[in-house]
Amino acid sequence: MLPDLPTSNCWNYSMVVFRWLSRGLMMILLWSTQFDLVIAQTATVSGYLEDLMSRERILGASVYIPALQIGTTTNQYGFYSLTTDLGSHVLLVSHIGYESAWHRIELSGDTTLTITLVPRVVRMRDVEVIAERENDLDDVQMSRHEITIEEIETLPVILGEIDIQKTLQLLPSVQSGVEGSSGLYVRGGRADQNLVLLDGLPLYNPNHLFGFFSVFNSAAMKRVELIKGGFPARYGGRLSSVVSYTMKEGNLKHFAGEGSIGLISSRIMLEGPIAKERASFLVAGRRTYIDQLVRPFQRKLTRYGAAFYDLNLKANYILSDQNRIYLNAYAGRDKFSYEKRSAPPGLGSDDRLNYDLGWSNRLASLRWNRLIGDRLFANALIGIIQYRFSSNTNSIDDSDNSVIRYEGAWHSEIIDWTAKIDFEYVPNPRHYVRFGAEGILHRFSPGTTQRNLEEAGKPPVNLLQTPSGVITSQEIALYVEDVMQLHHAIRVSTGLRYSGYSAQQTQFRSIEPRLGVNVRVTGTSAIKASYARSMQYIHLLTGGGTAFPTDLWIPSMARITPQSGYQIAVGFLKSFRDGRYQFSVESYLKYMRGHIEYKTGADRYRSAFLDWPDLLEIGKGTSRGVEIFLQKKRGYLTGWAGYTWARTTRQFESLNEGLPFPDGYDRRHDISVVMQYQLSNTRQISCVWVYGSGYPVWVPVGRYISGFHNLLDTGPVNSARAPAYHRLDISVNFKKPKSWGERTFSVGLYNAYNRKNPMFVYPEEDPAGEYLISYRQLSFLQLIPAISWQWRFE
Repeated sequence: MLPDLPTSNCWNYSMVVFRWLSRGLMMILLWSTQFDLVIAQTATVSGYLEDLMSRERILGASVYIPALQIGTTTNQYGFYSLTTDLGSHVLLVSHIGYESAWHRIELSGDTTLTITLVPRVVRMRDVEVIAERENDLDDVQMSRHEITIEEIETLPVILGEIDIQKTLQLLPSVQSGVEGSSGLYVRGGRADQNLVLLDGLPLYNPNHLFGFFSVFNSAAMKRVELIKGGFPARYGGRLSSVVSYTMKEGNLKHFAGEGSIGLISSRIMLEGPIAKERASFLVAGRRTYIDQLVRPFQRKLTRYGAAFYDLNLKANYILSDQNRIYLNAYAGRDKFSYEKRSAPPGLGSDDRLNYDLGWSNRLASLRWNRLIGDRLFANALIGIIQYRFSSNTNSIDDSDNSVIRYEGAWHSEIIDWTAKIDFEYVPNPRHYVRFGAEGILHRFSPGTTQRNLEEAGKPPVNLLQTPSGVITSQEIALYVEDVMQLHHAIRVSTGLRYSGYSAQQTQFRSIEPRLGVNVRVTGTSAIKASYARSMQYIHLLTGGGTAFPTDLWIPSMARITPQSGYQIAVGFLKSFRDGRYQFSVESYLKYMRGHIEYKTGADRYRSAFLDWPDLLEIGKGTSRGVEIFLQKKRGYLTGWAGYTWARTTRQFESLNEGLPFPDGYDRRHDISVVMQYQLSNTRQISCVWVYGSGYPVWVPVGRYISGFHNLLDTGPVNSARAPAYHRLDISVNFKKPKSWGERTFSVGLYNAYNRKNPMFVYPEEDPAGEYLISYRQLSFLQLIPAISWQWRFE
């Protein structure tokens, strides 16, 4: 059990927990080593898997010895380590995107072996033969999905704009929020409860254009992984999901690139060697031109526009066979502007109003991979993250021969400094041990207002309001996890994470156990179960259910407790027809505490005069559901179908008379069908059909009229439902090989049968004055064509 713990400060407590975890880890390692010595005299083969054409390291590939039925999987950086008996062995190395390879090795001692794989070129005659990654039936991790970038780039999308997060929305228990949004609401969680990582660093707002597009340029990405439950102990700080994006590393052999031109934006990616076989770079950029497209249709005295851009940069250098360093950077910005004038310049009074919104993400990191011996892999990272939102208003009024100038600005900002180190130790095929530590220094500026007013003949007025000043907080975490093979049919993943948080002389601590179990029932089926407890020390304060860039991130502090939750999940997985089909069903139950909302009638700008806790309600939530997922992995026709039944509630003491009420995105039924058909080597058709039962809406149920008083009875919170949502998307891709590479022309339709789906539901009073209220729906995204031209050269 835990020893007596000091309460004086978070650091002392962390050291006690660290020593306790270290002792447990040493016991695991010593036991593993003794096991290794008892079973036989062994040796380890370890190294990296690389792409033959680019030397890009391959993650998630299987390294397997069929004769012994033991194997492993490459980690996020392409590293593998496999310990077995001395002697001659044959390795089978496979990955879904590469040709399988056989390697004979003679083990007389520990051996380092770098293996290269040839990228797979799928043709009609061999489309049935596709290599598998490590069998999902053997994987302890449940509630996880990986979708290849190639699949994502062929699916139909709005206006031809490839969006990775919109593809993730097609998976069970993943909601989008507002139609067309790239937001992720996973298993009843909120948008702020997703840990969205770009090469190991979190992004606070992963969306462009008020949430309609995500910030991830698919041309720069190598892999995306979604984990909805049973979180490994190495992940923490969020309650609902982990979305991990891994960027490409850059071609070490030759110069290459790709790009696309669409209806509203274009993107480009270039990569190549800095020093051949030793160092490489990758740079990618994307920009929309919506602001330029709408300009010809605007009035002369009114101008408005919206635009975004993002830039990715990655460089890596191979110091030696054991050491490699990476430099990674991202910058993205959105801007919305509005300008109105009363008259053209020089004609009459010149009243002007200028308003603009802007928000940006920036991050940079330096990473060091180190191979220590043949069984221990280390990864160290330092990084900085910034998220900033600002709004500015400028006006000039000279209508009364007295010029009045007004300037107003409001902004919020978060800056994080992060340092972490992770170790992966593979003592033998029955154990895969991970342990590490992380520290984050947060700097919050949750809303600063500045106003300047100048009027002829009067002294200027300058006002600066900083509601909470600059809030700094510290967060630390220690973790250990071990994936163990207890029996040929039983694998168990155990993990423990300690986290501590300190802000404004207030401290919070948490022990977060994690557990996963996999029992092979037959050669083609398995039962899985998981438990995870999580803690989240930061909050996104929204004006409603949907996350917008105007929302505020605030830290836990006195009277604002951290968010906490735990999730239990059980599932059944079945593979049939030689792995071509995979069927799974999962059930989950999740409890969450520490949700915050504005109090009824609270004005967020009053935070300039009151403490945050005075404006907020703190509540709890529950989510439960069943997911059914059928996937076809091979053949001319591939894709998946998913169904979710779910129920999510929230409960606040001062809302709905303290009774639980449906969450704003509580969809009872959700269906997604995704199909991709290979017509020929150069033509492919894809279609997506989605259905969702109506989401809850809070609408008035009656009216009380007494004298001059006219009051609405709002009734129970979210007691009504919007109409059901469904649509069909179709796209066709035409590829053509060129002497310099390949070009792809894509055409498609979003909402092909022009369904008028509700984006918002709002009340409208009877214009005849009968005191009746009717309800209208706003349908925005109806039949929308998509066209894009893509190219790739090597």
